[in-house]
Amino acid sequence: MTELAVSPRFTDADLPVAAPMAARTRTLMLSGTPGMAEMVARGLAQDANLDVRHKPFGLADYISREDADLTGLELLVFEIRPGNDTDIAIIRELKRHFGDDLQILGVTGEALTLATARTLMEAGVAEVIPLSNTQPQADHAASLGALTTQAETTGGETRDAMVLAVCGAAGGVGTTTFALNLATLLARPDKTSKSEAARVAVVDLDFQNGVLGASIDLTDGGAYLEMLQGQASPNQSFLKRALESYAPGGFDVMAAPVTLAPLDAMTPDMVARLIDELRLAYDYVVLDLPRVVVDWIDAVLARADRFFILGDTSVHTVRQIRRMIDLYTDDHAALPVQVVVSKEKKPGAAHVKEAEHFLGQTLATWLPRDDKTAGRARAHGQPMALSGPKAPVSRAMGPVVDQIRTDFKNSNRRRA
Repeated sequence: MTELAVSPRFTDADLPVAAPMAARTRTLMLSGTPGMAEMVARGLAQDANLDVRHKPFGLADYISREDADLTGLELLVFEIRPGNDTDIAIIRELKRHFGDDLQILGVTGEALTLATARTLMEAGVAEVIPLSNTQPQADHAASLGALTTQAETTGGETRDAMVLAVCGAAGGVGTTTFALNLATLLARPDKTSKSEAARVAVVDLDFQNGVLGASIDLTDGGAYLEMLQGQASPNQSFLKRALESYAPGGFDVMAAPVTLAPLDAMTPDMVARLIDELRLAYDYVVLDLPRVVVDWIDAVLARADRFFILGDTSVHTVRQIRRMIDLYTDDHAALPVQVVVSKEKKPGAAHVKEAEHFLGQTLATWLPRDDKTAGRARAHGQPMALSGPKAPVSRAMGPVVDQIRTDFKNSNRRRA
């Protein structure tokens, strides 16, 4: 994982300086597309109040240059590159450093999805402007009106899902079982709330070795492989083809393709767009991740609200969990990571305290081994939470589900 070294490039000397009332707004236009920066800059320059310069670089490329000059900058205009997480991270850092002293506008010649536009706005972009309109005023209110008419939506209903990533620290610890049980329990009506049952999706991102679909007798219809082969784009129309309804559990499933595909067939931009679209259509999105390190994991964790790592308390597994925490939180320090001890009864206090000290967190969730319920679940092609709703595993996951629901409510997320 690459480290985004943005902060060191910004110093107090870069902060916009006070200017006379008659001074023009210092403006920079960035685009890596040949001729675009110059073309947009000419349009901007028609506003006599703007002092415009342009550079033939994308946002991330320019910021990484030694000669990048942001001194006194008041208005930054850049070409939007959908799905580019580095640009999004830089926008957030610019807004954190400059605050309201710097306004950021994005220009695009593409019909952006609503998810992409919303991500840009949340990062700090004040306005998204079609290239036909290259004369924005510096005090324009942010507006997505022109974009939302072009974007694919879910019939006018949009949500803002909580994204829950799940990964195993070792083989056989029940990662997929946990993901399916989590989806099952979250899809059940919340007895403490009068709202409708949540919309839940579970996605098998371990598409090379994943058995999520097979565990509940569901197969992929082909759309997943089309996306991995670059023949389909992850948008709302794609989701309708790629996800199958699992009626017994009340949730939708994106099962791994029947045909094997290399893990690098997924790209950071692809998985970013997929998760962004899923967030608009569901309340909770559960992601079953591969154990191997892939180059697109950053895009997943950047969008995750919680990261569950499953394992046991054996010495080698605890060490692997520690390595995973260190690796994945290096660039995502704010991501809540929760270790779930699976298929194991809580051992003696000394052993637990030693593991907790090494991991730097309390091991609060223990999923006991339950071969009877597990066997019944396999025989019926069901999650354990359906085969044994009062089984020890289901009861053990109750506090986890309750906390997720509480966090969802406290975050004031949208529900259609």
